Amino acid sequence: MAQVLVKFFATVREVTGVKSLELEAETVKELLQSLVMTYGDKFKDTVIDENTGNLKQFFSCMVNGKRIELLDGYDTVLKDKDSVALFPPVGGG
Repeated sequence: MAQVLVKFFATVREVTGVKSLELEAETVKELLQSLVMTYGDKFKDTVIDENTGNLKQFFSCMVNGKRIELLDGYDTVLKDKDSVALFPPVGGG
């Protein structure tokens, strides 16, 4: 298990009530499952797609500044001291 720093932004931060959290997880998928267990239904309803168990559409997850889609997706293996960031959809114009 890797000890990682998870950073929350905007509405994800509002749901968790914290800017960051240290957590142990082996993969991004496992990390998201741990966050659901830690923060409950409010986190799950806001961030997680109930059909896939992955992030809802347009939410973004980065490991050490790289989008997980450019790594191994939800199977991305985490290492000690990795930094994981969760972002809600970003709007603007």
